[in-house]
Amino acid sequence: MEGKPITKKIINSPETCVADNLRGVVATYPALQLHPKHRVVTVRRKTDSGRVAVLGGGGSGHEPFAGGLVGSGMLDGAVAGGVFASPPTGHVLYGIAQLYKYNSGGVIVIIGNYTGDRLNFGKAIEKAKISGIKVEGLIVGEDVASSKNKTGGRSMCGEVFFYKLCGAMADKGFDLKTMKDIAAEANKYMATLGVCLSACSLPGQPPLFEIARDEMELGAGVHGEAGIEKLKMGTAKEVVQMILDKVVAHLKLTAGNRVAVMIDNLGGTSFLEMNIIAAETKDYLESKQITVERIFSGHMKTSLEMHGFQICLLHLNKQHGDLWLELLDAPTNAVGWCGGAQSVKTEGGHGDDETLLQTHSRKLTTGPTLSAKEQEILRGSLQAAADELVKNEGLLNRLDSGCGDGDCGNTLKKFGLAIQSYLKTASAEYLSNVLWDLSEMAETDMGGTSGGIYSLGLSAASQTVANGKTNNVALWLEAWESAMQAITKYGGAEPGDRTMLDTLYPAAQVFKQNLSGDFKVLLKKTVEAAEKGAKATANMTAKAGRASYVASGYTQDEDAGARAAVIWLQAILNYIHNKY
Repeated sequence: MEGKPITKKIINSPETCVADNLRGVVATYPALQLHPKHRVVTVRRKTDSGRVAVLGGGGSGHEPFAGGLVGSGMLDGAVAGGVFASPPTGHVLYGIAQLYKYNSGGVIVIIGNYTGDRLNFGKAIEKAKISGIKVEGLIVGEDVASSKNKTGGRSMCGEVFFYKLCGAMADKGFDLKTMKDIAAEANKYMATLGVCLSACSLPGQPPLFEIARDEMELGAGVHGEAGIEKLKMGTAKEVVQMILDKVVAHLKLTAGNRVAVMIDNLGGTSFLEMNIIAAETKDYLESKQITVERIFSGHMKTSLEMHGFQICLLHLNKQHGDLWLELLDAPTNAVGWCGGAQSVKTEGGHGDDETLLQTHSRKLTTGPTLSAKEQEILRGSLQAAADELVKNEGLLNRLDSGCGDGDCGNTLKKFGLAIQSYLKTASAEYLSNVLWDLSEMAETDMGGTSGGIYSLGLSAASQTVANGKTNNVALWLEAWESAMQAITKYGGAEPGDRTMLDTLYPAAQVFKQNLSGDFKVLLKKTVEAAEKGAKATANMTAKAGRASYVASGYTQDEDAGARAAVIWLQAILNYIHNKY
């Protein structure tokens, strides 16, 4: 994109646009409450509702999703990340805690099926559970274009349907488990596909990709991603038919079926075009003798100024269709769904409840203490790992540039610098506390998907060590395995998917196989296995994470995440090898 002109936008700065956007939401609809430090928007409540609350959110740039969908009958709260970026775990946890404070029935968290959201929202849910909050998460996704991905289709505008279904169920007094079960069932009967005619651009940047004047992208995402195929432009009737042919086939719809339709404006499509699309959609479905019960058309989950649209169908099946339709028809005053009472001016300022995260922080658990020598080795090994991460910034950025956004080295360098600073003053008496502190640094200093992955793994390892009795290699292995399990649970990746697990998993296996042998041999063989595992990723097909959405021609070198894991793991094990 170098040399391309930056797209004009009416903002103050790229750095402040998310916060400025949220200020505008509550300026327009002062019935909503802004918690500015944590970028959370909620309904205003002073007493316990006794029911389940619904929390949504994700990256900014999709407005009105998700802050504009807060209101009775939809979301009780929404947490906003950066533009097209998942919000950090701490902000999500604040949102959960804030809602639970006034909704003792619990909190259901709707999670878009993207790696960053799965990781950051997932870790927040696990933290909230540890602190005693009644909370459940539901990962949703319905994109036809990415439906064959290992972790399932991406979350598109259908996520707004889940906000409506869950919000209505909450108002009707459904319990947490029932709400989750009904929404999960609806996910099986929902599918979305769309096209774009032009790309969007992030604030302060040029367009993300190019489309010829006579072409369109089929299967474009809501994060500015290009689609799965370039096609020649057609008439509205032809384009709608092409999309619905695929959606109807995906859902296996037949004559006599009933559907609810959502037509989502990706940001830059005119009302005139949207109305034509709605008419063609209705005509197409009726020509197939599929009953169109409802059409919801407008800006639901946009992609900044992208010129395009998506069509989502919800099959109102015989078993649950009447209930789903009743829930879609239930009243709401969320402005993104329809206007209403939230436009009325309400007195009162905005502020964060700073006691929430303290109240719901990790309960103190320590595990085995380390001797003076063990503390020295722990500090030294972490220092070695941090130094290597800082040193290899350029290498990791290069490896990441083919299939990612080229910032893996920058991200890991931030982590390395944070560790270096931490080691100057931190106590190393309890390994579990050190691991927990590292997980918090990964969340706050690294950020993004990598930060979420490392934070999840380190926090799981911390909990395992905290429950241990003796500091030994068996406990290390148990913590190692729990970290990988946590990463798999929320990241969706497994060994063989071309991720950091392809370094960690074979190394852990060798570690386990040599557990009862010579300690230095164990360390040496583990280092060798990690190196071999990382090199093997060069010949793997990415099945999870960002690289899985990219053509295989861009993934011909080692995976950056796998190489990063080698760098810090080898630094730690080599240091221990030299000191024992």
